[in-house]
Amino acid sequence: MSTPSKSWISTLLSICLWPSRVLQSRRDLALLASLDDRGLADIGLSRQDLRDATAFARSEDPTARFAERARDRAEAALAARTQAQSSKSQLAPRQTAYGQDQAA
Repeated sequence: MSTPSKSWISTLLSICLWPSRVLQSRRDLALLASLDDRGLADIGLSRQDLRDATAFARSEDPTARFAERARDRAEAALAARTQAQSSKSQLAPRQTAYGQDQAA
């Protein structure tokens, strides 16, 4: 009698553990849904992200998509701040040695 291959065993294990992974994902989603909008914004998510997550396949863990959206928002916010600071510094008058404003 031959021993089952590792891929067959891992497939069987994956099938057996699927319900617990789905249940854990749904618990995590419920926990996130219990946060207020400000709490979600603190971690880079919005209420719409949670609604979107319910459209994913049950077998798909939304964590990776949440992380991607949070990362995209953080990068966009950083780019906006950088752009605002650079345009602000270009418009700011410079002080001369005598305390008078001079256009940049």
